[in-house]
Amino acid sequence: MKITEEYAQLLEIASRTGGLASSLGDKDAIYVVVHANKIIDKNVLPGVEIEAEETDEGIDAKITVKKGVVIEKPVHLCFGHLGHEGKQVIQSRVTVEEGAKAEFLAHCIFPNAVEFLHAMEGEIYLKERASFAYKEVHVHGPEGKIQVKPRSKVMVGEGATYVGDFTLVEGRVGDLDIEIEVDAVGAHSHVDINSKIYGKFDDVCKIRDIIKLKGEGSSALVKARVVLKDDSRGNFLGLVDGAAPGARGHVDCTEVVQGNAMAEASPVVRASHPEAEVTHEAAIGRIADEKIEGLMAKGLTEEEAIEIIVSGLLR
Repeated sequence: MKITEEYAQLLEIASRTGGLASSLGDKDAIYVVVHANKIIDKNVLPGVEIEAEETDEGIDAKITVKKGVVIEKPVHLCFGHLGHEGKQVIQSRVTVEEGAKAEFLAHCIFPNAVEFLHAMEGEIYLKERASFAYKEVHVHGPEGKIQVKPRSKVMVGEGATYVGDFTLVEGRVGDLDIEIEVDAVGAHSHVDINSKIYGKFDDVCKIRDIIKLKGEGSSALVKARVVLKDDSRGNFLGLVDGAAPGARGHVDCTEVVQGNAMAEASPVVRASHPEAEVTHEAAIGRIADEKIEGLMAKGLTEEEAIEIIVSGLLR
């Protein structure tokens, strides 16, 4: 394999941000590395099928984890672009078959982007008793106004578990508009959605998590932690609809504002079946002065104290 300059830079950034980059290049690991619309490295193991095609603007990928397969190492997907301007559009369809178990770690790396669009249209299908975790980590540069527009539709079958985790705390957010819709159609299926966002300058952070609990005894937890400072704006919508007997759901949102930032939270709970139960809690506020002063008393500056508190919230 020829190590290109793009590959080396993406590898270094992924490693620095917890990307398990040491698995890239290993024969016993599954991974795909994409720069712009070029697949620069890929490795697939038995039990997993990956069909990936380069398009004019990005990648079109279809991934299947076969019935009963348990993947020991996380599947590493690295999508990046090292330029200042451009577009990357990812089309993906993931199927996890009956009884299979997999964790995907997706790194989206745009350290130099100024005028850039990163869009993703994803479909995820979990069959009976499947378990799937999708953890997406973004790394942006300190400047620029990158547009990030992920869209995901997820179907969760009987006894299956879906965990979705989105993190964008390093560099500027830019203009984030993320939306995920999950249909928990199977009995005793479970959904767990987590978002961690750190908005700065005039960043715009829009998050919409919509969960429909259609299976008997299905459950969901939607959790968001958003920190906004300077002139950034944040808008969170978390909706859980209990539409089956025994369905249980909870929405938990905390937004912290500093400076001239503005936050809005809309936890929406709906019970469209009389035997469903859905709850919520939401809090918006600033960091308590006593927490900052306590750290400053130990020799930290105010800015350093705030960053430590924020890091703990977004951990």
